[in-house]
Amino acid sequence: MAERAGFGSFHISGGMMSWWNGLPDVGLMTRTEIIDAARRIVQSTDIPVYCDADTGYGGIQNVRKTVQDFIAAGVAGIHLEDQRDPKKAGGQAGIAIVSDEEAIGRLRAAVEARDELDPDFVITARTDGYGAAGGGLEEALRRGKLYRQETGVDVIFYEGIRTWDEVRYLLAETPGPTYAIASRHAGPTPPVDELSKMGQAINIVPFIIPGIQELWKLLLKVRDTGELAPIDGYLDHMFELEGTEEFVGWGDAFVKPTYQEVRGLEERFLPADQQRDYDAIHD
Repeated sequence: MAERAGFGSFHISGGMMSWWNGLPDVGLMTRTEIIDAARRIVQSTDIPVYCDADTGYGGIQNVRKTVQDFIAAGVAGIHLEDQRDPKKAGGQAGIAIVSDEEAIGRLRAAVEARDELDPDFVITARTDGYGAAGGGLEEALRRGKLYRQETGVDVIFYEGIRTWDEVRYLLAETPGPTYAIASRHAGPTPPVDELSKMGQAINIVPFIIPGIQELWKLLLKVRDTGELAPIDGYLDHMFELEGTEEFVGWGDAFVKPTYQEVRGLEERFLPADQQRDYDAIHD
């Protein structure tokens, strides 16, 4: 959907991936599970895919293997955080972060693996120093500057900032490409031009969340009426959009290969009698 809508890249959220699998975002999904999911997403699109890699899934050797496997999967970049294992979702109470030395070692191992295999692979250092126990704005900034100076990462990422003034301060004080995710308490997101002037290098569009909310509202209508009329009404409205850019259909517009490509391959290689059987069923 992001590619078809014209966006130039796509971000895989670790939280969303966990919830999609019915799990809380507390580091329960393994490296193999995340990378397998990322590989399927990469294969379905031609735009770069950027992925949450949590803490790197273990010690220094695990971090190195994480980078190697993400590169092999075709992912364009990852972000690694400085939380202790087991990690927590960003912004939750009780977040603890590793020492400076451990965080630097984690990131240096990732950078070394990147440089050996694919220098274009993007490594982002995420710090949870803002929301960690004993942390705050200045601790987050100290960590961001430290990771920039000591590790060779490409981007610094500040998690869970509570005001846009704090975001503006962090971006202004951090050398090189940097971005911050502000919590919902920060209020409306500034216009993109303003974000760019602030120095925001990346801004995530959490477009799955509105879809989940709208689906929930529709389910409640079906429950409350005990009828399928809300679904019928929704489909009627949906097909009123047919022929316009807003029409999403059944989602078949987003598959690769397309149905037309599948049919073309069958016409080229299937025996004629099988093609006739296919026509009788599907035409």
